[in-house]
Amino acid sequence: MPRMKGAELITEYLIRSRIPYVFGICGHGNVGMLDALYDARDRIKLVSPRHEQVAGHMADAYFRVRHEPVATLTSCGPGSANIVMPLAVALSDSSALLAITANVPTSQFNRSPFQEVNRHYQADLVNVIRPVVKRSFQPTRVDMLPLALRQATTTMLSGRPGPVNVDVPYNVFQEADDVELPPAAPPFGAQRSGASPEQVAAALEMILQSKRPVFFVGHGVTLSEASAELTETAHKLGVPVIASPNGFGCLDMADPLSLGFIGRNGAYPANEAGRRADLVIAVGARFDDRSASSWLPGYSWNFPHCKLIHVDVDPDEIGRNYPPDLGILADARTFLRQLLTELERRPAKRDALKDWHTDIEQWQADWETYTRPNFAIHASPIRPERVVADCQAVLPETAILACDVGVNHNWYMQFWKARRPQTMLNS
Repeated sequence: MPRMKGAELITEYLIRSRIPYVFGICGHGNVGMLDALYDARDRIKLVSPRHEQVAGHMADAYFRVRHEPVATLTSCGPGSANIVMPLAVALSDSSALLAITANVPTSQFNRSPFQEVNRHYQADLVNVIRPVVKRSFQPTRVDMLPLALRQATTTMLSGRPGPVNVDVPYNVFQEADDVELPPAAPPFGAQRSGASPEQVAAALEMILQSKRPVFFVGHGVTLSEASAELTETAHKLGVPVIASPNGFGCLDMADPLSLGFIGRNGAYPANEAGRRADLVIAVGARFDDRSASSWLPGYSWNFPHCKLIHVDVDPDEIGRNYPPDLGILADARTFLRQLLTELERRPAKRDALKDWHTDIEQWQADWETYTRPNFAIHASPIRPERVVADCQAVLPETAILACDVGVNHNWYMQFWKARRPQTMLNS
């Protein structure tokens, strides 16, 4: 086995795992890692912003756009404490990233060097970070790194993706041991779970029997890169599509079947369809407080009077807020492909949803009549609709919008028409 320093092992593993960037801040606690990254600078790049929070948000945004993880690097004490906020955002929005945090030397555990967190346990940064990651690892010897790295990257990319933490004491970066480089985890999306044939058949039967069905698609469809499958399924069934903010563009929002965003700040057609539907097929979507209008019965959704099929890769999300009539643990793209295969055997009848489409067209026309005049008003102060309309007119379809939280976010959710997935970044 080759003899390697801990930092060299981590660097080589990142390269083997197809991680092209490390976003991080240089500090005394991670100097060993900085040396290893410098030696490998032709194969992996260190990008150093001005603050640890920026590094974390950069890694989050990179995964949202490319669906490929990168790593962050922070020094011990307050440097790593600063990464908590972006990790919380990444966990909430299912962004995979590997947060490498430095800690104090193992020989100095519980002596309070370098602002060690040790009120309840020595070198206890992992318990600071634990609530905002899928899992935190703390290898305290070089020979523990291979297992920790392999388990961390597998956890990061499996099921619902999210951030993980590998907390490395100062001396573990510097010390050497005879260790084997672990195999890289499969790339994101390489392993996709599907529904059982019985579940697919039951789901299609419920859809074909319904008179007012609607899809509700979320970030799971975006992460699964299931835009083509969703579009084909919606068109073959004639089922309209409501999107969460992170599901924008999975169906071209200029498509007549696209109803936009639902909820307390949502579009009128989406809310009308949501509360009048007799079946909701939720795919990769969470019924959070925004999209469910704080779960007020009949405001945006009408459960339990409306039936629910809930498809998600995360078992904790199925039935979290609304008990489903049919819960399916499956990847969004795999499920939609299975549904398309079942549709070939049992095609939907044409014009079966004619009355439903008539209602939807009327709601869309009413919404257009109500909102359109404000898109061209030359008033001072400027109308928010005008800002959205002007951006829509000049930006290409491939433009990526990063939308901060606040009332400004509400206007874009109501009026922006995303033509492609992964072009609207929300938190």
